[in-house]
Amino acid sequence: MGGLGLFLVGAIWGSTAETSIDGMFWPLVVMMLGALGAILGMSLGAGGAHGESFDLKTAVDDMTEKLNELQAKLTGGSDDGGSDDDDGGSDDGDGGE
Repeated sequence: MGGLGLFLVGAIWGSTAETSIDGMFWPLVVMMLGALGAILGMSLGAGGAHGESFDLKTAVDDMTEKLNELQAKLTGGSDDGGSDDDDGGSDDGDGGE
């Protein structure tokens, strides 16, 4: 709720500021910080109706698991980083020409 409040303070401040770049800079910074705070508050499992479905840590863990599975498929299931010295290039012996 704090992030939304900070966003609203920046919006109200910006509506009363002069319409130059200098007059709008700080209200925009305050609005962006408020929006960032609101989004991170929702993403980091701060409670609310969303529960665990929008938890940032769970999403990062799921993505890590999927990337590990993809790496295992691409390297043939080994986790040694592909020690067969194949650079992925063509083996026709023309030296890249």
